[in-house]
Amino acid sequence: MNVIPIHEQSNFSKTPLFKSESPFSPIEKVTARLAAFGSNDEIFVSGSCVRIAKNLYLTARHVMTDYLDRFGHDGGEAKFTVWATHINPGPEYSIWQMDRFWLSPHSDLAVFHTMPYNDTAGAEKNSPLVGIDLMPPAVGSRIVGFGHHSSTGRIRLDEKGVKHIEVNTDGTTTVGEIREIHFERRDSVRLTFPCFRVNARFDGGMSGGPIFTDSGRLCGIICSSLPAHNEKEEHSSYAATLWPLMGLTLDVNPSPYRVLEKPYPFIELVRKGIIQVNNLSKVLVQPSATTGLYNVASQKS
Repeated sequence: MNVIPIHEQSNFSKTPLFKSESPFSPIEKVTARLAAFGSNDEIFVSGSCVRIAKNLYLTARHVMTDYLDRFGHDGGEAKFTVWATHINPGPEYSIWQMDRFWLSPHSDLAVFHTMPYNDTAGAEKNSPLVGIDLMPPAVGSRIVGFGHHSSTGRIRLDEKGVKHIEVNTDGTTTVGEIREIHFERRDSVRLTFPCFRVNARFDGGMSGGPIFTDSGRLCGIICSSLPAHNEKEEHSSYAATLWPLMGLTLDVNPSPYRVLEKPYPFIELVRKGIIQVNNLSKVLVQPSATTGLYNVASQKS
């Protein structure tokens, strides 16, 4: 497991900051820009994600449901293709194509499995990963987030009839401080899941991007934001807490890839050492007697 530190603590203070990053920065090694392709050469570039295992990415549930709403599905088969793309020096593009995804019933979280789409992705030996902290840091702690916003994309044909995919995104680091933690939910309508509020700025398209602690561990996923009305007012942004992820039901073995007949909870990937987490002892996962899914609960401290 090639877990890497994501940022240098000396680079940032708690003061809110919103800064564009080079596509070759360390944080870009574990985050990817997302692009969805429908029929008739339609492309929709929106959302961010973070790699938690070689073939597994974590994003916001509403990013995936946006794709479903736009392109539709036929039973259990999505009518679109999704690419998660990393940019390496050269530049070279490491493209991973989604072949299966799961939506959390407990939170604004989704996991998707990928296969290498091009030779650059297929040649990766030690894909950089992140360690996960299932609980958010305390109120007053600094967080560092990342996501791709102001995204555009198009598919064009050159004079030889060859298709070219052109995508532009702005990868941005956002820094702030945790203002409030909602252990169960913020409300019963909009943010109905465990989350925390920060004063960092999140722009459209950054949904699904990672939130890191001071020690560089993944502690949340960007899910919502209320922009400041003026320069003197703070942003009011929200990240989904990660412990509900442990109850997500999967039916695939990520390495080697194969679909399994018997589904299992995400927590099994932790027990097998595929995913590295802190605070697992604070999470309880049990099978539901009625739904066939898994119930998940957490201690506050």
